[in-house]
Amino acid sequence: MEMIRQEFIAGIVLCLIGFCLLLMPNKIWKITEKWKTKGGEQPSKSYVVVTRALGFVFVVLGGFLVISGLS
Repeated sequence: MEMIRQEFIAGIVLCLIGFCLLLMPNKIWKITEKWKTKGGEQPSKSYVVVTRALGFVFVVLGGFLVISGLS
């Protein structure tokens, strides 16, 4: 059995984090930022856009690491 390389594991973790940022920005906001606002019921549109952009970057970098970890 071949050893799993660190790049592969790191890539999987980055992809998971990225997909969470892409698919659940409102839940992440409720956990991390809601307590800082008074009467805020949902995140701003700019927060959602930036969170999804960051998620996309994480998925791309994670995919690159997974591919490089396989070779």
